[in-house]
Amino acid sequence: MSRIQIGQEAPLFTLPGSEGQTVELAQYRGRKNVVLLFYPLAWTPV
Repeated sequence: MSRIQIGQEAPLFTLPGSEGQTVELAQYRGRKNVVLLFYPLAWTPV
């Protein structure tokens, strides 16, 4: 798997949203800045 470098455009993807909707990166391209974050195990008990 290749990594995205700083400043490089992210590939288009679709994910389930927190309220049951579908969220696509393409919805925001050219309209808003988007920050991609990854928090492994963020909602699991520690």
